[in-house]
Amino acid sequence: MHTPRFFWDHTLIVGNDITPPSDVTHHLLRVLRMKKGGELTFFNGDGYEYRGTITSINRFKVSIAIVSSASISRESRLTSRLGLCILKRHAMESALTRATELGVSEITPLVSSRTNVRIPGEAHWQRVIQSSCEQCGRNTLPVLKKASTIANWLATTTGNIKIVANPLSKRLLDDLESDSPTMCILVGPEGGLSCEEIENAEANGFLSVSLGKRVLRAETAPATLMSLAQYRWGDISR
Repeated sequence: MHTPRFFWDHTLIVGNDITPPSDVTHHLLRVLRMKKGGELTFFNGDGYEYRGTITSINRFKVSIAIVSSASISRESRLTSRLGLCILKRHAMESALTRATELGVSEITPLVSSRTNVRIPGEAHWQRVIQSSCEQCGRNTLPVLKKASTIANWLATTTGNIKIVANPLSKRLLDDLESDSPTMCILVGPEGGLSCEEIENAEANGFLSVSLGKRVLRAETAPATLMSLAQYRWGDISR
């Protein structure tokens, strides 16, 4: 039986009791219909999983005892830094979710020349990432960097393989040689990167890479690149 997982943005100590916030309590009692004695898992980003047991339920309040902890890593051996141009709300949420599920190490939202959306508070993006970690089992959250311009990110990000998604390129990911890369991946917004932005990326050591004959949506491209990279260098088995 699947044990529910929840992110807890506080210190967790075996032997202590915690009282979840109202939204988690509602989910436990009204959605999952959990009872006293029910087990669940918490994580707070420190790399550990904490097993909890419901000790009491008082209508709108639940008390949970933290009974054990275990250091469990589900992180990829591939270090990947994603420069993701800011997309429309639901597309951005989808891109963040899929990248997190696929083991991305770091995400920097980028403002491009074609960014034409209201930028939400980064706390919202952080919650999307936390929710994705709850689902996929990661106990270490990918780092969400502050939003940046493309030019600044290109000039400061580091990695021994740097790629930019470019549908006009003839180069494929399989053409790149490296045993254990640290990857930087740049993906454009709806409408794609401008010619100047691609030229700037190439001037900063990025290699243009094609994702095939079809043009992928902006929220699909990062998941595709992450999947291919994890298959070749990471923890998705061949």
